[in-house]
Amino acid sequence: MTAHTFFTLATGFYFLSLAAAFLPKGTRSAMWGFLAAALFANATAAAMRYWTAWPMLPMYLGPQALPLCLAMLLVLNRRNARELWLRRLIPGFALLLCILALLFPKDFYLPFLKSNAAFAHAFFVFGMIGKGCFLVSAAWALTALFASAGAENTGNARTGEVSAQRPWLRWAVWGFAFWTLSMFAGELWTYFGWGTPVVWDDPAITTTMATWFFYICLLHLHLTGSWSARGRTAFAAGGAVVVLALNFIPELGPFRWPF
Repeated sequence: MTAHTFFTLATGFYFLSLAAAFLPKGTRSAMWGFLAAALFANATAAAMRYWTAWPMLPMYLGPQALPLCLAMLLVLNRRNARELWLRRLIPGFALLLCILALLFPKDFYLPFLKSNAAFAHAFFVFGMIGKGCFLVSAAWALTALFASAGAENTGNARTGEVSAQRPWLRWAVWGFAFWTLSMFAGELWTYFGWGTPVVWDDPAITTTMATWFFYICLLHLHLTGSWSARGRTAFAAGGAVVVLALNFIPELGPFRWPF
């Protein structure tokens, strides 16, 4: 079996996991079983790609690795993932990313020699964890907004919103930390690999910095209390669009039927 086959299987299991999240409460535990199967298939696909390229960095692994990162973060925090919409949104995000990665794959290029460096792998791994944390933060923010909308019908909107605010903030902080580490690793990789500073007019660098400034703005809004809690939560939810538009879609290739 090829890495593409395992990734296709992972996409199917993510779909089953999302469908199981909408089942009645007594049968919803099936979601975790399907998610574990998706995690295994996704990890196998990523490991096969990495094994082929090692010790160099595999090209265009990001679209396949990001759903894996999301699934791992959800499984590792299973005890805290009690919110119904959170258990639906994260598998939903993973399924969307997998479908896009299947329909718009990048051609498999041979890794270039300068990626045989610790800073290259640190750049990739830290960046992937950062994007995963940002998407989990957006999922928590959307969960908070849904809870607030539901609480409005009972006259308790403020309580519903604030109770779910802390998780999205914590995940945004972790994502910002890993994203910053990834950027510094990329700068060191550029300096030691090519002997030149980062070229800031590169589109990939520009979108990376734009994401960094977006979350700086989010943390600034929280620390200053400039906006309402609802406004900050909505801003955090918009992080999913930022990550998808600026960091995920640029790594995709032309449309290609996956089968």
